[in-house]
Amino acid sequence: MRRLIIPLILIVTGCTNHKGTSTPSINELTELAMNEGGEISILAQKTLGSQLKKSISDNGVTSAVQFCNLAAYPILDTLKIAPNAIIKRASLRVRNQKDEPSDVERAILEQYALSLENDGDLNPVVEVINEKQVLYAKPILLDSPLCLNCHGQAGSQVTSETLKSIQELYPNDNALNHKMGDLRGIWSITFDISELTNYLKNIK
Repeated sequence: MRRLIIPLILIVTGCTNHKGTSTPSINELTELAMNEGGEISILAQKTLGSQLKKSISDNGVTSAVQFCNLAAYPILDTLKIAPNAIIKRASLRVRNQKDEPSDVERAILEQYALSLENDGDLNPVVEVINEKQVLYAKPILLDSPLCLNCHGQAGSQVTSETLKSIQELYPNDNALNHKMGDLRGIWSITFDISELTNYLKNIK
């Protein structure tokens, strides 16, 4: 098995000691981001997953398209987490334009896609973007047949009714014709370094 390796970009400006003040090291901050990012991504996945299943149970498969369009990000915004973070999903095959990846997210997605193609491990990664932000990323795989109702083969797995709803809500959709095991995207969780620093000091 090939292991996915994405090196941390260690930018330490603002994270060194000044005038004897003890400030967490960059290694401590990235370790914290890895731990907290993992917990937040699990919470986000469970929350959206349960709400999506309820929507489908109450209103049918086509409602899932409307749910993802209208409710997904507002639900993520209500999650009570500490330290504060920006939670989003990013993908190389975008349906919702809010999921368009940044340059850093795109590089991570491409590395995951390459690793998946070569049967490599898809481990979460942390990168320091700049002196102010740290990014946690975790792959999202299409691992449930339920997902194929909206992301599978058009005309067979995706019904004409659902396809019509997708085309109406997402005229530039590029997220059809997936199969089980595909890389659907990543959880992208951005932490403010000052938030991480204060949080780490408080829990020590």
